[in-house]
Amino acid sequence: MPVEARWFIAWAMGRSESARILRFAAIGGLSTLIYAVLTLALSDRHGLGTSVTIASMAGYGAGAVFSYCGHRFVTFMSDGAVGFEIPRFAVATATGFLLSLALAAVLTDVAGLSPSVPVVLSCVLVPALNFVLLRKFVFVAASP
Repeated sequence: MPVEARWFIAWAMGRSESARILRFAAIGGLSTLIYAVLTLALSDRHGLGTSVTIASMAGYGAGAVFSYCGHRFVTFMSDGAVGFEIPRFAVATATGFLLSLALAAVLTDVAGLSPSVPVVLSCVLVPALNFVLLRKFVFVAASP
């Protein structure tokens, strides 16, 4: 493996805030992809015939499970008490979930827009909100 690749891997697994943001983006990107693919695969306009609101709930739930594990062990490398972090993660996730659900309900079910519109908006707004909540509220025991 080239020296540059070893250096990058060592840096990316370090405790610097820039490395944490890179890991957050990777885990968050995969969580977001899980949400988007599942929502669109289940929705009535693109897939299996479920309303986009219900599809969004299923997609968000699947993404949330992956997100907690990834952010706890990879992004924030937290050794905090699970009993402390999980309820806080649930609050943070519920906040993002309600935002994505509101976007789906209002923009698709009420305004009649394509399911792609609330999915794209959720894919941008929810991760930004989540980083702040996870860093400042959930994984506070993680080393800076």
